[in-house]
Amino acid sequence: MERLAVAAVLVAIALGVAFVAQRRRGAAPGAVPDSSVPASVDLSSLGVESGPAIVVFTEETCRTCAAAVAVVRGPAGASLAVAEVPFATQRDLHRRHGIDTVPTTVVADAHGQVVDGWIGRVDVGELAAALALLRSG
Repeated sequence: MERLAVAAVLVAIALGVAFVAQRRRGAAPGAVPDSSVPASVDLSSLGVESGPAIVVFTEETCRTCAAAVAVVRGPAGASLAVAEVPFATQRDLHRRHGIDTVPTTVVADAHGQVVDGWIGRVDVGELAAALALLRSG
């Protein structure tokens, strides 16, 4: 009986340590790390004649993709070119830029260097902050 109590205490301690470690990391289980956003994009291959630009890698049946495109084409991103890169017709561009999750949205400067990016939904406030950073840089 004593061994069972000790084992239960050890399991509780291990679960507590795992919980604290997960919270400190700040990422939910299964979250895609920011490092999955490309560091740069080839704007000319994406149909952008001159940067800076917002690029959204999408897939036709993805509802989150449609929402991301709506956000970047809205008032927050109105001053920049927007390139939508659908997987169905531009798989080679997804592969070339290392995109394996959609939507992936990036804000790139005139040289194609990514200033900020998101995998999944795009928050208007975060987009506005990235655009302000782009304009100040």
